Amino acid sequence: MTAVRSGPWSFLVYLVLPHPVKMRLLSPELVGRLDRVNLAVNVAMYSGSGASAYDQTHRYAEAEHHEYPAKPLVEDIWPGRGYGRALELGAGTGYFTRIIALRAQSVLAVEPVPDMQRVLLAGCATDGLRNVEVLGAPATELGRHVPPASIDTALVVQSLHHLHRRPEVFEALARVVRPGGRLLVVEPHHNVRRVARLIRKWIKYYRARAFWSNDMNWATHDFLTRREIIGLCRRAGFEPRRVSGYWIPGLGRIVRDPAARFRLERTLGRIPLLRHFAGVLALEAQRSPRAPR
Repeated sequence: MTAVRSGPWSFLVYLVLPHPVKMRLLSPELVGRLDRVNLAVNVAMYSGSGASAYDQTHRYAEAEHHEYPAKPLVEDIWPGRGYGRALELGAGTGYFTRIIALRAQSVLAVEPVPDMQRVLLAGCATDGLRNVEVLGAPATELGRHVPPASIDTALVVQSLHHLHRRPEVFEALARVVRPGGRLLVVEPHHNVRRVARLIRKWIKYYRARAFWSNDMNWATHDFLTRREIIGLCRRAGFEPRRVSGYWIPGLGRIVRDPAARFRLERTLGRIPLLRHFAGVLALEAQRSPRAPR
């Protein structure tokens, strides 16, 4: 990101701007450079031990950390009568893939990093799951590998914040999800609390030349605003049905039981103003029945 990288203040602006604004300010050349940086970071972080130890590093299987609220949504709330022909974008090691597979006719797990694919397939084999196929393609190229309108349910669980070509990703999803099919998304929320955390980290770590002068630290890790995720849906032909906020500040201290907290936040996280402070967004959308096949 050499042309942008004029100093620590530029890096701070780059960190705190909402993703759509940031992308409009980058030239096509810099967006192409970001493609290469993101690919290099993903391969470096999620190959070898980074893949095999991913679940432990992110503390999956602990109810009050990375998997909340994704697990109760994926496991209990969203399946209904089943996911049908499901696609999971950014499947990683397959932690959620295996949950989805138990509730789906089939799962196409999209994961571009080879070592992550191997961990995913090994986990499915251990669990005796035979209805999972891995696709090692970029999210923007789904249309080249997946037949149009062939997917009943597309899920994006904690992976979209790593991707910078988001309109293209949603357009690709729209091509493969059938009219009337569902799009289900869980992503961290870019809000005032997020900006405050980034500023604190910039003061403590990120303003050092050794940090902001390293291209790898410009890799995409942009949380989503509620407006952005709704806009992405509508422009691609998905109709948002519900956007809820979770990780409301202080609620975990008041409601200790994760299941009770989940039920409460599923309601409170839709209230204007209060929902802005939630740390995680969950979207439920439907592909327009009027969308062309």
